[in-house]
Amino acid sequence: MELINYLRRFRKHQKYFYLSVLIIIAFFIGSSLITPKITSVASDLMEDVRLADLYSKKNNIASEFLQLNSFLNYSKNIIEDSSDVPLSSLINKLHFVSDLALSNAVNTSSYIYTITPDGIQKTEHLRPDEKLGEESVPYKKILLQAPKGTLDTIINTGDKVLNRKAYVFQRNKDTTIIVGYDVDLKAFWKYYSEKYQGRTSYTSVFNKNGICLLHPEVENIGIKIPSYFDSFAISDIFNQPDSEVLIDNGFSQYLGLDIVRYFDEVIIGDQALIVVANFMYFDLQDTTGEIQQYFSWISFLAFITFILLLLIARFQLKKEYRENLRVLKEKEHLATANENYQRENALLQLSQLKKKINPHFLFNTLNSLHYLIETKPNLSQKFVLQLADVYRYLLENRDDNLTSLKKELAFLKQYIFLHKIRFKNSLNIKISDHSGDDLILYKKIPVLALETLVENAIKHNEITKNKPLDIEVEIHATHVIVANSYTPKKKKNIEGHKIGLTYLKNIYNYYEVDSFKTKIVEDKFICILPLLS
Repeated sequence: MELINYLRRFRKHQKYFYLSVLIIIAFFIGSSLITPKITSVASDLMEDVRLADLYSKKNNIASEFLQLNSFLNYSKNIIEDSSDVPLSSLINKLHFVSDLALSNAVNTSSYIYTITPDGIQKTEHLRPDEKLGEESVPYKKILLQAPKGTLDTIINTGDKVLNRKAYVFQRNKDTTIIVGYDVDLKAFWKYYSEKYQGRTSYTSVFNKNGICLLHPEVENIGIKIPSYFDSFAISDIFNQPDSEVLIDNGFSQYLGLDIVRYFDEVIIGDQALIVVANFMYFDLQDTTGEIQQYFSWISFLAFITFILLLLIARFQLKKEYRENLRVLKEKEHLATANENYQRENALLQLSQLKKKINPHFLFNTLNSLHYLIETKPNLSQKFVLQLADVYRYLLENRDDNLTSLKKELAFLKQYIFLHKIRFKNSLNIKISDHSGDDLILYKKIPVLALETLVENAIKHNEITKNKPLDIEVEIHATHVIVANSYTPKKKKNIEGHKIGLTYLKNIYNYYEVDSFKTKIVEDKFICILPLLS
C-alpha cells in the first residue's frame, strides 16, 4: 500500500524529477564552462588591483623624493640666479637653505664648500641629535673631486647608509661652490613605512645603478640585490613603453613566500628610480579547481537525493536568488569603492599640491619680505599679515575638498598681493562678476582652484615689463572663466602643471561634472571651472 502511494506521489511530481535531472546536467555543463571564465575574470581583477597599488606607490615615492630633492633645487636656483651677487651674500643665502634642509628629520647633515685660490672654506651643519664630530661628513673627497653639476651617490658609513645630494658649481675660473646634504636612508625608510603602511604588498626602491634605497629589510639598503634582476637587465625597465610594466616571479626572504614583483620607473627631475611592488603569489588554477571539485560533489549528492524534488527545486531557486543578491551587492560595493577611490585620489593630489606650494612659495615670499623690511617697513607689516592669512587658509582642515567661491576669491586676492610685491606692474589681474546673482559667491568650487590656475600661469609664462602677465577672472551664473596671456617659457615644468590640472579634473569627475575644460585660444590660456551647488 505504501509503495502504491509512493508511486502515485511520484507520478504527480514527476515533472520535478525531470526538471531536477535537467538542472543537474545543466549544472555540470555550466560549471565546466563557467570555471575558466571565473579564473579569467579573477586574474584580470587581481591584475587591476595590483597595477592600481603600483601606481599609488609610484605617486607616494615621487612625492617623498621630490620633497627630499627640494632643498638642493632651491640651492641650485639661488646659485644660478646670483651671477651678479657678491660671493659673501650668496654664501649667506646658501646658509639659510642649508639650515632649512635640516628641518627634514631624515637629513643628518648639510654643508657648503667654497674653493678659491686662498684655500677651501667649509661650513657643516649637523642636526641637534647628531653626536658626530669632525667625521660628520665622511668621504669629503667625493665632494671635492666631483665634476660640475648634480651629485647623487650612496655612502655606507657603518651603521648608516647616506644618500649624498650635492650641487657643484664653478662660479668662475678661480671659484667653485659645493652645496649639499646627506639623507639617512634607514631613517627615511622608517618614516616612509610608518606613513604608508601596505597591507597587500611591500615596496622596494632602487636607483638606476641597481642600489637599493628603500627596503623593509634595512640591511639591504645601500647595496645591490641581484635576485631582483635575474630575469632582465635594469635598462629593460627604463626602455618599457609608458603604459607597460615588467612582471617577474620570485621568492621573498622577508615574507618567506613566493611573490610576484611589478617593476616600473619613476622620473624625479634628473633622477631615475625603479619602484618594485611585491605581492604574494596566488595560484588561481588550483583554487578554482578545488571550487569546481566541490561543486561536483554537491551535484552528485543532489543527484542521489533527487527524491526530495520539491525541496531541491526550492533550494535551487533560493540559491539563485542569493547568488543574484550577492552579485548585486558586489556591484554596489565596487561602485562605492570606485567613488571612494576617486575622492581619496583627489585628496591625495590636493595634499601633493599643498606640499608643492608650501616650500617654493614660502621661499619666494621670504625673499620678498627681506626686501620690504629694508626698503618699505610699513608695507612689510601688511605683507606679513597677508602671508599669515595665506598659510592659515592652506593649513585649514576640511571635511571635503570644496569651498565657497567667496572664500576662494578672498584667498586669491591675498595670494596675488604677495606676488605683486615681487612682479609689480608686470603682473595684472582683473576680477569681474557677470552673473547678476547676489548668492553666486556662496556656490562651491574645488579648494585652491583659482590659486592653482594663477600659480600655473605665473610658473609657466614669461613675466617681464615688455611681456606682462594679464589674468582675467570672470564669474558667470554656472561657471568661472580664468584666462591668462599665453607666453610660455622655453623650459616648461610639465609635471608641476599636470598635478594641479589633474587634481581639478578628478574633483569634478568625482562630482560627475564633465564641463571642466582647458584650452589655448590664440594668445590666451583659458580654463572653465563649473560652479557646484
